[in-house]
Amino acid sequence: MKRRITAKALRKTGGNKMSDIESKGHRQRLRERFTRGEDNSRSEEAILELLLTYAIPQKDVQPLAKGLLAEYGSLKALLASPIEKLVLSNGVKEGTAVLLKLVDWICQDLATRQPVKAAPEVMTQAASFECLPQSLQHKEEKSPVSIKEAFPCEKLAKRNSVEIFGKAVLKEAINILPVIPLTSSIKEITEFLNNNLPFNSEQTRARRGRYIKYNMFHEGIVDISLLKFARAFPESRELKDVCFYKFCCAQPLMVEFVENVILTRIGAGFITRAVVEDYLRERFPGFKAVKDGTAAISEALFGAEIASRKGKKIIFSLRAIPLKALNFVLHSEYPEPGMYDIRKLEENRIVKALLWNPELLLNSLYELRNLGIISRISEIDNVRQFTTKWRLEEAVVRITS
Repeated sequence: MKRRITAKALRKTGGNKMSDIESKGHRQRLRERFTRGEDNSRSEEAILELLLTYAIPQKDVQPLAKGLLAEYGSLKALLASPIEKLVLSNGVKEGTAVLLKLVDWICQDLATRQPVKAAPEVMTQAASFECLPQSLQHKEEKSPVSIKEAFPCEKLAKRNSVEIFGKAVLKEAINILPVIPLTSSIKEITEFLNNNLPFNSEQTRARRGRYIKYNMFHEGIVDISLLKFARAFPESRELKDVCFYKFCCAQPLMVEFVENVILTRIGAGFITRAVVEDYLRERFPGFKAVKDGTAAISEALFGAEIASRKGKKIIFSLRAIPLKALNFVLHSEYPEPGMYDIRKLEENRIVKALLWNPELLLNSLYELRNLGIISRISEIDNVRQFTTKWRLEEAVVRITS
């Protein structure tokens, strides 16, 4: 005899039977799409949504995934955040935060210690294969090569997944990106940097080249859109902003520093190098290379002309928004065509790190709409949204043609 479920019973159990069934079906489809390797299952939002299903039972976690990515700016920044900060986000309880940090720890541990014996089998296309570091392209390698050895990041310290960087090499990156060959091969770019960076020592060229590769292509895959953008706008304000954006994506400490130090002093308009050093000593107590980190942060700000030097002062202010750079950043942060919350863009930590004047952001979006780069902007009551219609590569083509 089937048991009849009454409305009272449903209320008592705190749920809706049909919605639970729909939720289970959606979760199963998420897993199946990921297992089949479908393209839409590899976006940051889809990956995070699938991950959250293992921490939060019987609940639609897609809004939470979308909200967390908008709040932190990227999946990498989310995973890099300490548990104490994660649990302050709406919808994130301790169990969810622990799962996120577990994934972050696994990624960090594999990147620094786990030996890699062969190139990933799933990368079957030649272009994708060439995007791997050269030492990972040969399956017949006799001795195992770690990811760190194959594509070294050359970091100096790590605390809570936020690391001090000892060199920025941002000015050199801005100067050389426009002439790098349009190739997806890390090997070709490595050879070009080793031969063309303006340093006398071959060893120095190789070391600085590794910094440039990591900071501009920090996921280990060449960003062809960045190379095309650099070629179209060499030595421009737009390119400097885009390169600083890429640098912030690779170096979370830069975003953290701008957020906690520069933006809190935007009214004063300056800090001294001593302020930078004091911040790093407090952030990384006992670490010996704080002076190198201080120099590197200053170097990054000056190299991209986000700030300027006046004696011992670092001078800064909120800046105008270059439309072409906004186009690149917008389509990098929101890679899938669709509708997005303007407020989330305004609160994006990496966008804030560019020191773009937030009062100019909405007008800049309207200008992109007038150029046909984004589809529409909606402002109805408290709902403010923009709609994109291109992926990054196409958006770059549109702005450069």
